[in-house]
Amino acid sequence: MLINILVTGVGGGVGQGIIKSLKLINDLDINIISADMSSLASGLYGGDFCHLVPAASSSNYFDKIAEICSQHNIDYYFPGTDVELLACTKSASEIKEKLGVNIIVSPLNVIEIADDKLKTVQFLAQHGFYYPNTWLPNEVNLESMTYPMIVKPRIGCRSIGVHVVHTSFEAQSAIDSLNDPILQEYIDGDEYTCTVAVSKGIVSDVLCLKRDLRAGDTFRAFPQKNIVIEEYVRSIALALKINGSCNFQLRLANGIPKLFEINSRFSGTTPFCSYLGFNPVEFCLKHELDMPYHSEINYNKIIVRHWCEVVLDHSEIEMLNKNKQGKISSAVVSTML
Repeated sequence: MLINILVTGVGGGVGQGIIKSLKLINDLDINIISADMSSLASGLYGGDFCHLVPAASSSNYFDKIAEICSQHNIDYYFPGTDVELLACTKSASEIKEKLGVNIIVSPLNVIEIADDKLKTVQFLAQHGFYYPNTWLPNEVNLESMTYPMIVKPRIGCRSIGVHVVHTSFEAQSAIDSLNDPILQEYIDGDEYTCTVAVSKGIVSDVLCLKRDLRAGDTFRAFPQKNIVIEEYVRSIALALKINGSCNFQLRLANGIPKLFEINSRFSGTTPFCSYLGFNPVEFCLKHELDMPYHSEINYNKIIVRHWCEVVLDHSEIEMLNKNKQGKISSAVVSTML
């Protein structure tokens, strides 16, 4: 049986990682349709057929998505960017009813909690989970705070606007530079990015990666078997009632995990997990299909990230810009350093 899958936002690492993970599934016949705003998005050329789409904020975005789903008889739709998530979850029932397409996305309340770091902390506190001490600027006297401390925006991504401050002066300067900031305790220790997935009420294994960051992205990852972190992450995922894959970022404070960020989607480390033996895309897809899935995580591996080049002919770009869609040519060559 041929399964048609739409992956959007393939100009970024999340969409590209979903495609990589789909290609690692060797016992399903999968047709990958990729979509992005730009004809220069390298991930467009990793599938079997590609489309150009408007921005997710455009009023006609889901009209175009529906058109693509109808044209290709799409079975599953994996959104690959944060900006799509709200629109996807609001349209999921309609898309399913009209076109029979399953959008792999969490419910609205999960996305809202994940998007807002203050709401994340409030959720953790309300459900009895460990969390980093967190304050709004008007709740504290900066002169009496313990430093270093974190100042960051309530809503943000890729560590943009995150400040580690060491004095009240630095803290005030960071607060003044941000819209709607929060303050959090600084946790000195290793940082972990953890992946878990839930499909039809079934919870996957949790894969914890101790990571090194560069420009807000994981570029080196070390899988760790840690029962404390795994149970913590699994319990939060169940309490949140996520659907699909979710990414949890945390640090250990004296052996206690404290979550500071949730990404309610597949993460940039999705292919890391897949290469290590836990493919969250495969987990979700197979449980949707009522098929068994078993992960075999290899903890003796280390993942290091590098650039990958995609070489295109001008004719490929011109054709895509003209027609807004196209079948991927075998002439597209990927080279790796």
